Amino acid sequence: MIKLYTDAGLNTNLNLGVVSYVIKVNNNIYKDAHRENFDDNHYLEFLALNQALKKIIDNNWNHEILLIHSDSQIVIDSIVKNYSKHYQPILNEILKSLALFPEYFAKHISDKDNGAAHALVHQEMIHLRTNLK
Repeated sequence: MIKLYTDAGLNTNLNLGVVSYVIKVNNNIYKDAHRENFDDNHYLEFLALNQALKKIIDNNWNHEILLIHSDSQIVIDSIVKNYSKHYQPILNEILKSLALFPEYFAKHISDKDNGAAHALVHQEMIHLRTNLK
């Protein structure tokens, strides 16, 4: 079973967007956080999931059940409904990737329960702000 945690953050004052993910597979943890040039936090949340799925598929880990955890209600609702009014193109990419797994479950969790991915976003934001000075 693969556990995936995703998050994103946006600092509108500095026009900084960050996406992050934490993948737990075969007793290993893989994580990433990096800047993205988008000014829509919801889109960034979808983008974080999309990038994490690509990482899993590129590494051929997609032969197990996937548990997706996100603190973004819109991302989880969109996956469940297979529909998003404003984000359908990226949702379609996500759904295409999800079709490559034997089964998946998407669960909305609180910021507190998404601590590792959430912390990665904040650490990268601090790193980026520091380097902008």
